Amino acid sequence: MKEEEIYKLHQKYSVSEKILEIGWTHSLIVKEIAIQIANSLKEKYEIEVDKALIELGALVHDIGIYEYLDEESKIKNNYVLHGRLGYKILIKEGISKKIARFALVHIGVGYEQDIPISLEEEIVAYADSFHSKCPLRFNSFENEKKHLENFGMDKGILYERYKDKFGTPDLTELKKKYKKWQEEITK
Repeated sequence: MKEEEIYKLHQKYSVSEKILEIGWTHSLIVKEIAIQIANSLKEKYEIEVDKALIELGALVHDIGIYEYLDEESKIKNNYVLHGRLGYKILIKEGISKKIARFALVHIGVGYEQDIPISLEEEIVAYADSFHSKCPLRFNSFENEKKHLENFGMDKGILYERYKDKFGTPDLTELKKKYKKWQEEITK
């Protein structure tokens, strides 16, 4: 599946141009963070992961958000369910379960029984935690850990394990790259 095809899926399910731009650009940012993490694993530990799968997973992981964001990019009730909806959308669209699982398991460090089981799924879930759509911003490890602990101390412990396994990505260049876009889209 090509990036253009995934973008068309985002277009199909988006509720507005602004929300599409936020959802798609967030996915591109997550892809860049995930690839940085994958490259770091290779460099530090000589661990090879499927980068093509990571890129696909990052681009489809939030396909379910459009049902849970309003025209002003405010979160509606049950936002946490966007992963399950995304999984259903991708399966309905004929996407393999292997790729659709990225939508299902990316929330936090796993939601209920929907948890990442492959390194690629873990990388995308972890990468996603460093950028938020609502409010639109880059997140530090510390702030995201505090946020996750609101859902249980076990979430913070699991998140620490991701940090131990993957390190903390350097967001400096991405913040510069997307600063103007974030300022313009939030006006």
